[in-house]
Amino acid sequence: MTRQQLEQLSKAELIELVLELQGQVTELKAQWAQKSRLPKTPANSSIPPSAVRKPNHKRSPGKGKKRGPKVGHVGKSRRRAEPDVVIECQLEECPNCGADLTEVEQQVVGSSQVVEIPPVQPVVVEAHRYGCTCPNCGKPQAADYPPGMEPERVFGRRIEALVTYLHEVHHLSYARLQIVLQVLFSLLISVGALVNLVQRAAKRLEPAAEVIREEIRGSRVVQSDETGARVAGHNQWQWVFVTETATYHVIAPSRASGVIQEVMGNAVPVVWVRDLWSAQCKAPGQYHQICHAHQLRDLQYAIDAERSAWAYCMQQLLRRSQRLVKHREQLPTALYQHAIAQLEANCDALLAEAVQGTEAQRLQRRYLKHRNSLFVFLYHPDVPYDNNASERALRNSVIHRKVSGGFRSEAGASAHAIVTSVVDTARKRSQDILTVLQEHIGPPAPVARKSVL
Repeated sequence: MTRQQLEQLSKAELIELVLELQGQVTELKAQWAQKSRLPKTPANSSIPPSAVRKPNHKRSPGKGKKRGPKVGHVGKSRRRAEPDVVIECQLEECPNCGADLTEVEQQVVGSSQVVEIPPVQPVVVEAHRYGCTCPNCGKPQAADYPPGMEPERVFGRRIEALVTYLHEVHHLSYARLQIVLQVLFSLLISVGALVNLVQRAAKRLEPAAEVIREEIRGSRVVQSDETGARVAGHNQWQWVFVTETATYHVIAPSRASGVIQEVMGNAVPVVWVRDLWSAQCKAPGQYHQICHAHQLRDLQYAIDAERSAWAYCMQQLLRRSQRLVKHREQLPTALYQHAIAQLEANCDALLAEAVQGTEAQRLQRRYLKHRNSLFVFLYHPDVPYDNNASERALRNSVIHRKVSGGFRSEAGASAHAIVTSVVDTARKRSQDILTVLQEHIGPPAPVARKSVL
């Protein structure tokens, strides 16, 4: 507007114009602050590394670290095994003059060994059920089918275990699994039958999963975390509960604390290791330990964005506590207790300081609220200072979700949680996963060829 136009406006109109311009200026400042704000990365926040595009490494020709084994590395070759098939390669005629060598005694001058897989073909096993009339009581009797040969079953338990193993452990989608079975084993199974096989296996594994849950309930230290899951076109949540020797998964439509209560029942562990999600804060536990890994990243953001000296000191204090607990066994008890007391006093002093910066102030308020959950691991040798075990337990399920796109039914989600609980627990106990699945699913049917049973 020109000066002449402004002079023609009334006082009220000028006031409205000034207020409108003031609002626009405020909005522009907010937009500029948002654009100029330091971006969050996996190094200073909980953004996963997969969400950030990695830069290309620059490598100059002839420079940089040498690829391959280090100097002095002793190579190892595969040891020869007892052969199952031996091929005798004897001369029939002389390559030089063509003389007949079939009657000449020949000696072994070398050997070559390879490992090969013979063609795999499915075996159809049929059980004939016989019956008769008992001559003693006169009642008709019939023999039972052996385990794994039930009339409602089409595929054997070994196939059931293998399908479950490939789908749940190696994350092959049902469509890809159908192709793999056909190419490798000449076995054609429909996608619907594959789904039924996995769900049948999950029902047989359900008692083992319940045993795992009871073990979780009786543990002193429990870690927990959750991640998103897609079930029948709706967003749900996959929860995991972890101890040193067991892992239990459950998929639920809620991210609230009610899921924790349903899994734990009346059990109250000594220490609950968690992040700062509100539902986790309500979890049962005499003591709570918050994850240091999350806090170190959040403090790093305050350092990067605000050059906060307080955030740097708090970050160093957390790292100092981690170094201290690693030397617990080497330090005398009195010296260790003194170091803890000094560390606690330094923490209280930091939390009492006047802090500058929005991010630093927010973190200070957080640690004041959760002050008693910062250093519980210093007093309990079996308590970790981070929640990384829970995040690692969810990693395979995240891969499964990205490969498969989610679960089409509640039954599929439940089957995944049951099987993953058994698989993760077996992996944690250094057990062979396929063997564990086979043991719970049951012994396979006899596969001797051309046998009449």
